[in-house]
Parts: sequence; structure tokens; C-alpha cells
Amino acid sequence: MIENGVQDRRFLVIAPVGRDGELICALLRNHGFPAECVAKMVEASLVESSRLLGLIVTDEALAGGGTDALRVVVQEQPAWSDLPVLLLTSGPGEPQYAVVASQVRIEIRSLILLDRPVRKELLLSAVQVAFTARTKQFEIRDAAERQVHSDEALRNSEKLAMAGRLAATMAHEVNNPLEALGNLLFLVENSSRLDEAKSYARMATQELGRISEIVQHTLRFHRAPAKPELTDLAELATSAVALFRGKLLERGIAEHLQVQRTFAYCSAGEIRQALVNLVGNAIDAMPDGGQLHVRVAPILHRGAHYARITIADTGSGIRKEIRNNLFTQFFTTKGSRGTGLGLWLTRDIVLRNQGKLRFRSRTRPPTGTAFAIYIPATAPLDLIHSANRPRNGERTAIGAS
Repeated sequence: MIENGVQDRRFLVIAPVGRDGELICALLRNHGFPAECVAKMVEASLVESSRLLGLIVTDEALAGGGTDALRVVVQEQPAWSDLPVLLLTSGPGEPQYAVVASQVRIEIRSLILLDRPVRKELLLSAVQVAFTARTKQFEIRDAAERQVHSDEALRNSEKLAMAGRLAATMAHEVNNPLEALGNLLFLVENSSRLDEAKSYARMATQELGRISEIVQHTLRFHRAPAKPELTDLAELATSAVALFRGKLLERGIAEHLQVQRTFAYCSAGEIRQALVNLVGNAIDAMPDGGQLHVRVAPILHRGAHYARITIADTGSGIRKEIRNNLFTQFFTTKGSRGTGLGLWLTRDIVLRNQGKLRFRSRTRPPTGTAFAIYIPATAPLDLIHSANRPRNGERTAIGAS
């Protein structure tokens, strides 16, 4: 009856009077159910839940604090566990136990009542039902744990892929000013006039500044704390866009950055990662140029402060038939260039930070897609209150973009 690897799971029989416990354990073992007999209910609390197939309790075990001990055992079960309890009652002939049994039946939803003397077939049938139900609980728990591990592996995979994309983006962004710097230094070296050499040197200094800016924005991405803290979302959005400035120029994409100083309590590293992913997707949607709009603003909704980050493009839009799959794992419209995990991870990040991710798209002129992230702001601080107050006393609806 018991599969390999779970032999330590057993039914616990609590029967303090006579040979009931010994006889029940022998019956269960003879029919393939592992069982252990103890004298007191409190001993059940010492056994780990994952090692229990169920409890078989005689009503005498509920006397002298046994009911409270049983209540503790049931209440301390983990979320996945609904521990089966078989209570062998003395029937109406023992009114003091009948009252206790009635109370326990109300409190414990997985309770099975069996009047004694109970036939062997009836007891074995109830044990089989409890065993089947408990086995199903273990299967569900194991499946949930596997899903958690799988999701975490996917998150780590996408983070590594995003780190690779960032490294490639940084190399591309740095290469252009480096090439310009090399050319300018050559011109400085071969200049015949001092004023001409100084002019080229000033231009070289500007290119060095550009390289420094790219490196600083990249370092902010990797050094951002993972734990939630008070974060300036305007700075996050600005640094996310800065990483793609070279690609924006190459593709002829006009950048429109409208940010207000807006604070929210979130993980800066995670939100920056989500923004980089959304900006990268917006750029990919405009291979022949277009307009990239990035807006950060505080809004007020039902008396609560939120920070809203909007990233919009003028690409071809998202077809209606694929919108329902947009946040599904491994779904991608980029072919071999995409992992199908970017938007799934982005939504996961936003939800982990108590936020919401919304989007809307048009495939008819004017085409385009807009994603909006809403993150609750911590309003009590004076700094946040002043930063998040809408201008001119107007209130902005959370559904607007």
C-alpha cells in the first residue's frame, strides 16, 4: 500500500485504555497500513505532519486535556494539510464522551465518527478512505512545490537572459562613443592648430562623459537593493531609458520622457528590471522608427496614493487573438530572439511589489501599445505627500494613462 520513499508515514493510534491501540495497530499492519500506537494525545503533536497519514483516536484519549491537544494538532497543520481524524466513540451509553465527540465533530472538518464496537471491515474501509485522501494531499503538495521550484528556475533563467541582453546593449552603447573617441584622438594628434586640437579634445571629453553615463546607469541596475524601500521612480525610468539611447538613435525612434518626482515603496532592482524589459519590447516593436513615450506621475485613487509608470510605443500594436496569451510562459512573437518569459516575469515582479500591470493596444491607425505599472506609494511621509500631490488640485483616475 505504501510506495517507496514514504515508508515513515503512518497512522497514529491514540488509545489509552485497554488493548484497543495494540489491536487496531495489528489490524492495520496486517492489511498493509503502517501504524504506531501511543497513549496520550499530546504525543501526536511531536510527530511531523508530513509523516502522518491520519489519527485514529478513541474518545477516552480526549479526556484530561486531550481535546485541547487534538485541537492544537489540527490547528498547527500546514496550509496543504487536512489531516484525517477517525474518532472511535463509545456511543450514547457514555454521555460524557458523547458531548465531547459532538464538540470535536463541529471543530474538525476532516473527522470521521465510528461507534464502537466497530466492525473490522468498516474500520478498514474508513482507514482506506483516509489513506486515499491523505495520499492525494501529499501529491498536491509535491506538485505545488515542484511548480514553485520550476517558476523560480524560470525567473532565474530570464534574469540571466536579461543580464545577457543588458551586457550586449551596454557593449553596443559603449562601442559608438569609443569609436568616436578614437577618431577624435586621431584628429587631435594630427591637428596643425591649437584651437582645432582643443575643439576635438572637448568633443572627446563629451564622448568620455557619455561612456561614463552608460556605465553608471548599468551599475545602478545591478547595485539596486532587492528589498523594498522608498524609491524614486522617476530616476528608475530615466536610467532604464538611458541604457537604450544609442539604439533609439539608430532606429530613428524619438524619445519623449515626461517624469515627475514620484516615490513608491518597492524593490528598486526588480522594478528597474521590469522597466528595462518593457522599454526593450517597445523598441523591438518599432524596427522602422517611431515614438517612445515614457511617463512617470503620481495619481490619487480612492484616497490612496499610487505611482504610475507608462511606457508607450507607436509600433504595429498587439493582435487581439494573442493578447490573452501575452503573459503566458514561453509565449513569444519574436521567434528565436525571444524567450517567452519577459512579460511573464515583468508581471510577476509587479505583483510581488503589490502593484498592477495594465496594457492597451491598437492595431488600426494610430497604432501602438501602452503598458502601465501602478505601484502603491507610501503617503504618510511629508516628502512623499508633497511629491505625489496632483497639480492644480485635480485628481487623476487610476484607469487613465
